[in-house]
Amino acid sequence: MESALRGLYPHDAARETLAADLRWRAPNAFETMRRRLADEYLRLLREAPEDRVWTVTDELFYLFREGETLARLRTWSREDEVHDRPLHPDDLDVVLRMAEETEGAASAELVRYWARRQPQAFSVYRLVSTGRIVAFTARLALPAPPDPLDLATDPVVAAAWRYADATDPVGAGEHIGISRFSVYPERYQVPSRVIDLSSSRAQAESARARGRAYGFAVYQDAETWAERVRGTLVDTGERPRVGAHSYGVFGVDWRQEPVETWLRRFMAATEADVPARSGRSPVSRTSFDQAVREALGHWRDAAAFAACALMPARLAADFDEPAEELRALLRQAVDDLAADPRGVRAREVLTAGYLSGAPTQEAAARRLGLPYGTYRRHLRQGQDLLCEALWERELHGPR
Repeated sequence: MESALRGLYPHDAARETLAADLRWRAPNAFETMRRRLADEYLRLLREAPEDRVWTVTDELFYLFREGETLARLRTWSREDEVHDRPLHPDDLDVVLRMAEETEGAASAELVRYWARRQPQAFSVYRLVSTGRIVAFTARLALPAPPDPLDLATDPVVAAAWRYADATDPVGAGEHIGISRFSVYPERYQVPSRVIDLSSSRAQAESARARGRAYGFAVYQDAETWAERVRGTLVDTGERPRVGAHSYGVFGVDWRQEPVETWLRRFMAATEADVPARSGRSPVSRTSFDQAVREALGHWRDAAAFAACALMPARLAADFDEPAEELRALLRQAVDDLAADPRGVRAREVLTAGYLSGAPTQEAAARRLGLPYGTYRRHLRQGQDLLCEALWERELHGPR
């Protein structure tokens, strides 16, 4: 068992083994149990106290984590576990600095604007281990008709209202919700626990809010996120620009598809997807990614590496010398990242941080001449790219 902010959890390997065994021994009972749990979570979504309700959607999604759609969107990683708190006035300088470093001065001014207008919309994320602020998000609630000052000030908010007006206008007494900012400098705009938790809050708020007409999410790298949210949110086609950056705006009309119906689509998609995939990998995508990170972390400890959670994966199933051949496979996969321009820096930081013998991550950052925060950001992105490449091999074999 492991202890985390929200209680005790079984170790990932133990949990996945028990779940896989139950699904194999009693597949109908497994699905029946999961549907009953889902019904209970949906009841709690309507009835749970306000301070707990956001965890309900997070736990509901986790129950159906094997689905391909959720694997694209969520991580459930407890590495660098975070908790969120309301924005405090003393946090504002840190929040503004994060916004300017990641999105530029124009975006930081919009953060300042919305922090004055709707401070209650902001959440600040701190590391459980140290209390350091690492991220912030803002989920705005904007009533109809839109405020002309908001439209004139924020191009992204204006784009959301423009789409709503052109598609199915928001009526009197209704409002839109928009997840306007999601700034995590070390893992900027890639799936992370910050995005997981903020999305869970947004969905819980939408389920309980009266008169919410639309929900919108905003991301840079619109093309990548259009693929990630495919089947869950509509690409509005809006690409508003703030400073040097453009943003994709993605939405759902909650009047056409209530939140509970929307959530049930994830369950149905997962139940349809799991049988097709269950013969292709003995582990879930979430556990696989965690196992890759564990293998990297044990690189210098031969005994720990030989017992790492990646060994039961399909990609290692036919090895004659599992530890040695898995080590060679990982090293080659890291090297192969450099074939893509996005992966050149990833290869450098993964090699320096794990494979080359640097005694600490700080030493690896110094070796590359990078500030530690920048190094950590590249390291996380490198881990994500490596996990994606290895998962493709896990599912489809070597190309």
